[in-house]
Parts: sequence; C-alpha cells; structure tokens
Amino acid sequence: MSKFFYFDESPIYTNKYILRLNIDNFLFPKGTNGSFNVFPARVLNLSYADYLRYTRDRLGAELVGKGTKYVVPYFDRNETTDAFVKLLNKRMEYIMEEHRHPYDYKEVEEGRIEIVPFKKDEDTIK
Repeated sequence: MSKFFYFDESPIYTNKYILRLNIDNFLFPKGTNGSFNVFPARVLNLSYADYLRYTRDRLGAELVGKGTKYVVPYFDRNETTDAFVKLLNKRMEYIMEEHRHPYDYKEVEEGRIEIVPFKKDEDTIK
C-alpha cells in the first residue's frame, strides 16, 4: 500500500502527532489550489468542519488554532488513529486508481450498460 498520509510528531506538543501528506506519491502535477489541511476531509468527502468534528469526537484529536485561518487536529498515536491513517491511505489508493484508469458508462440497450474508456475533451481540460 502506498503511503499518502502519515503521522509526524509535533514539534510543539509533546506526544501529539500531526497528519501529513507524502506529496511525492501523488500523480497530480499541479498540486492543489487550497490548503493541504483540508485534503483529508476531501478524501473522505466531508466538509472541513465535519472532518474536524469527526477527528475530535471519534478519534480524540485536540483541535488547535481557534481564531486562525485553519484549525489543525493534533492526534494521540493509538490503534484507532493508526486505523484512521490506514483508511485515508486506502481511499487515496482508490482515488489514484480512478485517476490512472478513468472510464465511463455507455447505455448499449435499454437497461444494459457497457464500460468504455473515458474520452477527455481537450477543450475542457486546462
């Protein structure tokens, strides 16, 4: 399994960990137009606020940075948070696989579909 997400020990808080991204494993050459802080939320299809609530309520994360642009969750390392990182990495593997092998559906007959290669329209890709 590729490691897209990992825990890095916090330089500020003792025994707390920050979720980091391994940018070298991503296939998206243009990067992102936003903060990497929100990336795990997008991978899980959550808003950043819902992601923060999830990490606080379910994973016991401490939310730091109230009143700043981005609140950041700081985690304890345990089985639950390690399973969370594993989930994020699995989701990213799925996303990257879809990125490498895009496809589309085409209705052949009524009620019957066929998987066909996705055709990229060069005018819509910028």
